Amino acid sequence: MHNLTLSRRGLFGGIAGATALAAIGAPRLSLAQTTPAAPPTFYDRRVGDMTITTLLDGYIPLGLDVMVGVDAAAAATDLTAAYLPPAGPIPTPINAYLIRSGDQLTLIDSGAAGAFGPTTGRIATTLAAMGVDPAAINRVVLTHMHADHIAGLMAGEAAAFPNASLHVAQTDLAFWTDEAIAASAPEAAKMMFTLARAVAAAYGERVTPFDGDNVDLGGGLTSIAMPGHTVGHTGYRLSSGADQLIIWGDIVHMRALQFTTPDISITFDTDAALAVETRKKVMAMLATDKIAVTGSHLPFPSVGHVEVKGDAFAWVPEEWQFL
Repeated sequence: MHNLTLSRRGLFGGIAGATALAAIGAPRLSLAQTTPAAPPTFYDRRVGDMTITTLLDGYIPLGLDVMVGVDAAAAATDLTAAYLPPAGPIPTPINAYLIRSGDQLTLIDSGAAGAFGPTTGRIATTLAAMGVDPAAINRVVLTHMHADHIAGLMAGEAAAFPNASLHVAQTDLAFWTDEAIAASAPEAAKMMFTLARAVAAAYGERVTPFDGDNVDLGGGLTSIAMPGHTVGHTGYRLSSGADQLIIWGDIVHMRALQFTTPDISITFDTDAALAVETRKKVMAMLATDKIAVTGSHLPFPSVGHVEVKGDAFAWVPEEWQFL
């Protein structure tokens, strides 16, 4: 697991992502959930005896200017082949997940709520449409503490999920709640740290950090350390009987580019080189083991497989599963 001793280059390379995002009109961290005009969007899939529901929180438009290591001509070719605008921006989904196992309800990440404008913030409405009371959520498990994953944890200044424990990698929690690191960050990024500290305060003693790889969190959920995007970025293996699914968080942000060219990173990465290394390692593992995977920014409903293609990879969406 990556430690908290970061170079200024690594820290501010990641912080540059916040500045770039602010330039496109976000984040707007009001710490309040909003009621979106868009309809609820969710997709149920079985994993053994469990049901995992992809919750589409909305989207943010990402341009090529936030991607690092991009060859413009090659990117235009790949985007065109994917029937996407060759110069961007690309509407990039934000997904979270609800896992139902017996009487336990686990939320993986919480979406952006009102932090990124009117194209995000569907999760609260979606849970209501599903008949899920926020007070019934037993626990929330985080892939990392970027705003599009934790802003939905707040309802004003209070916890949106008042009875849930909050599980997060200790390294990520320590980084994003560190006042010294926050003080040295550019002004455009300070709200990221402010939000993380507000979340930690709102959940108080219910914050349950874990340390390391392959931690059994119970309920069929095991941590997989996937550092680079943030210091404590974590994926999860969801297992029930012989069935399993990997939740890989932010291993990929732009599907049309980062499978064919996994060396492409994003300015939001805290350690871009480590993020690239982790991406290649995780993709190779999934392709070899043929395990289904889902991710925060993969096209909805976001479940599929990774295949080796030449010296890179390909994304193969799973057929829609009917319950």
